[in-house]
Amino acid sequence: MDLVFSSDDFEVRSIRYPEFPILVDEQGEIETQALDFLIYHCLKRGSVQSQNSWRTYGQDLYDFFSFCEANAIDWRNIEHRQDETLLGLYRDVSMKQFGVGASTINRRLRFLIKFYHYAYNHGWVATLPYELESVVVRKPKGFLAHTDTSGGMAARPDVMLKQPHTKIKLLNREQVNQLLTAISNKTLKLMVKLCLLVGLRKSEILTFPISYVTNPSNASSRSHIKVDLNPAEMRIKGSKARSVTVPVTLMSDLWDYVIHERSALLKGQENPTDRLFVTQDGEAYSQKSVTFNNQLKALNVDFNVHPHMLRHTFATHTLNDLEQRKSKGKLAGNPLQIVKELLGHSSISTTADYLHFLHEIEDDLTTEYQLEIEGLCDEVTGVLSA
Repeated sequence: MDLVFSSDDFEVRSIRYPEFPILVDEQGEIETQALDFLIYHCLKRGSVQSQNSWRTYGQDLYDFFSFCEANAIDWRNIEHRQDETLLGLYRDVSMKQFGVGASTINRRLRFLIKFYHYAYNHGWVATLPYELESVVVRKPKGFLAHTDTSGGMAARPDVMLKQPHTKIKLLNREQVNQLLTAISNKTLKLMVKLCLLVGLRKSEILTFPISYVTNPSNASSRSHIKVDLNPAEMRIKGSKARSVTVPVTLMSDLWDYVIHERSALLKGQENPTDRLFVTQDGEAYSQKSVTFNNQLKALNVDFNVHPHMLRHTFATHTLNDLEQRKSKGKLAGNPLQIVKELLGHSSISTTADYLHFLHEIEDDLTTEYQLEIEGLCDEVTGVLSA
């Protein structure tokens, strides 16, 4: 079994899709049913637009088909074997022999369940490789509580692993100060500030266009500058345009970086990149670059930090601040919807994870934690008072 990616000539409904995942068996033949499902799931439904997501789904399906091929198992043969289903066997081998984590296994299983639903509906298999079991679910708190009609129970495929709920990891104000103090590299410090004060993803920071940086002296607002993110100009998850607000103080730092540090790094470049941030060699960062992560790991701080943790920090503190303003009658909008739009989430349920986290540590947030982060919140949420 092999996983290859299409050339520019690969078309679906007269639209070209380069780098689309295709499974090829040991005889060199395309797994047509796997390809049919991937086309449906990634292209025809219209909800999976990221090439990175295509690659992940292709790799997940490739891993399962390779497992079947290596063990001489026909993926269509899903009858119970000594009370164990094919997906159950795949799960156990992944976990016990290869040490794959529970979250990764469950992600793959959820995808394979969709694949088998598709296969069943198309008559490729006679039954499904799992059964449903009733499980107790935690009832939502706060904003979404009224939408719950589950009665505290839900049906779940019996092949799924029990996965403990992991709390969102973020930094308090003292840790933010330690982090920024430990950074001497101007480029790295600005990338970190874009995470903390704007909530950008790592891929968005690495592909942020220089054209988005404007002279802050021309800003009509004293507190913030609105920036429209365009997927045609930068990498945005789901290729969904959105607007963010950059504090004027941060835009001033970015403007200064463009004029001084970036210009010096680009000296001698014949075809300079249109990306804002460049390496020490004056080149654009690769979208798959781990330099950002590695530079954070190398800092002399006594806590772990990575780019997405900084985004969590922005989201959680901003949501908390907005909820406080809402409770005092100083905000007309919905805090959850505001944060959803700032982060570029496709579903409000994703943003609601932060809301659940706030309720779990509500006492901390209203005392020490809130005091530690209020300085950061003041800068981030200045847009709402404009």
